[in-house]
Amino acid sequence: MPNHKTVITLYVLIILGFVFCSTGFAKDNKEFIPGKDSGFYYTIKKGDTLWDLSEKFYNSQWDWPGLWEMNDDIKNPHWIYPGKKIKIFLKEKPALKPKYVKVKKIKKTKVPIKIKTTFSYSQIDHTGFIKKTAQPSLGYIIKEEENNLIMSTNDIIYIKLSGKRKLIPGSIYQIFSTENINQKINNQTFEGVKHLIKAKIKILEHKKTYVTALITKNYHAVLEGDMIMEYHKRDPILTVEDNPDPINATVICAEDNSLMINDNEIAFISIGKDKVKPGEIYTILRKNKFKDGTRWPKVKKEDSVELENLESGKLIVLHTEDIASTVMVLSLKYVIHPDDLVN
Repeated sequence: MPNHKTVITLYVLIILGFVFCSTGFAKDNKEFIPGKDSGFYYTIKKGDTLWDLSEKFYNSQWDWPGLWEMNDDIKNPHWIYPGKKIKIFLKEKPALKPKYVKVKKIKKTKVPIKIKTTFSYSQIDHTGFIKKTAQPSLGYIIKEEENNLIMSTNDIIYIKLSGKRKLIPGSIYQIFSTENINQKINNQTFEGVKHLIKAKIKILEHKKTYVTALITKNYHAVLEGDMIMEYHKRDPILTVEDNPDPINATVICAEDNSLMINDNEIAFISIGKDKVKPGEIYTILRKNKFKDGTRWPKVKKEDSVELENLESGKLIVLHTEDIASTVMVLSLKYVIHPDDLVN
């Protein structure tokens, strides 16, 4: 007849088997790597949002882009439906602990571990940036193999070298274009060069006066005359700082030059790496101006009313350069516009 300890052990094993089978953990319990298929399935309930699920499973609302990326069948992150199963990826330490685990009291005092909140953005390698001067070009596109005017993934292109450096066969480079920025910001002129990263290429052959390359991935339409730069790998995992020192910056423009900037879109702000760093989160403010109309008497200068600016949303810094930084709008109450304030 089995003794008391044996019965308890069997009971625990049965419970463990039931829990892991019911939660649907993936077969490979690997360490968290963005883009890898490891984790468990969760069924959406009424009222759930990716923002709330990120807070629930990872103790951080800022991890929702990584959650969205893992579930590429979700076309719009704002619309998820009850009954749908989504993949919850695993981190080094699961956010939730099974309720049946009992932790014994330890008399020794341990130093508390500070858990760092992280933000995952897999597309960070090809986000644009603004610098004071243009990035040196290693060459420019003279044509596509089949004379297509607009080039994209899997097209073979011909590149005329600039003479600054050779392009190494088998190596990865990026295609980019530039645009001069010259605009008034808070009664001051901001000048810089916006760089738009259009595609990633692999060099095929080095000829006498040109090289051939394959477009392995394009993010924007590639055109003749677009330039070549070296490829620099950026870290897609940012350590979040949601309470940095206040700054006095302004939204310069959107990456795609849109006059209205929505959430999840890329933009640039008028402050560089000497003041901010990647992972810092700031508030976007709309200027709350009082316009004198026909229904109101003229307001004298000494009697003018100064209204408090309206909080429009939040943004996170993705990349910094000398005079400007690349940011992503995380959330908003109102549509963001160029010349909005950042604090």
